[in-house]
Amino acid sequence: MKELNIKLLLPYNWGHIRKIKVYSDKGVLLTKIMHGEELKLTIDESVSNVVIKLDFYKSVIKVPEGDKVFLALFMDFRDRFPHKYIDTLKRKCLTGKFLTEDEFENFDLTFYTKSFQWVQKTQIDKPSLFLGFLLAVGLTVMSIVEQSNPYQDIVFLIGVGSFFSLMMIQIENHKILLYDYKSRMIATGIAYLLGSLFLQSSFPATTLFILFSIVFLLKSIYSIKELVHKINLEKE
Repeated sequence: MKELNIKLLLPYNWGHIRKIKVYSDKGVLLTKIMHGEELKLTIDESVSNVVIKLDFYKSVIKVPEGDKVFLALFMDFRDRFPHKYIDTLKRKCLTGKFLTEDEFENFDLTFYTKSFQWVQKTQIDKPSLFLGFLLAVGLTVMSIVEQSNPYQDIVFLIGVGSFFSLMMIQIENHKILLYDYKSRMIATGIAYLLGSLFLQSSFPATTLFILFSIVFLLKSIYSIKELVHKINLEKE
């Protein structure tokens, strides 16, 4: 007989109240396990694979040699938009890996954060951030000035919402997730462009807002690409 140790950790709040079924390669149900649980069970030496199942998810994992083996169960996905939603539609997203005893003991939720890419506060594109604050204030002021504009509320919400979105980047003490930084900057640029199109001021003023919004968006995209390239080089 062989001792099989199993631990299951799921990200966010995904499937935390569900029981994952673990079968032998002969279709025998070995156990059911929930998020955060660690189980110890005995299996027959003839079991060469274990099968993980939940709804449409299914993974087959080869059992290594040894009297005592350690299996970590997790979700394998790229934790960034929109990839994580695409990856969670894959049947083998819920999977597992046999680890050494030490690796098994140290297997915790930091497993999901190790793949995160971080941006140091000093790496943030300050000129783009400053331009973003100016556009946010400008759109907010214009929404107040244009009392007869039927899109006044939308422009106001874009201005105020974008200001606080950028403020969340500014108040970070040391670092911010690259995904969050990229999403906020690009989404804010698109919002500025949309808000500028809703303005009903003079043609020169509206054109100026549109041009600065395009500059903010393009500059943000360029600086983010440069930053990603730099981060990838540092990893190599």
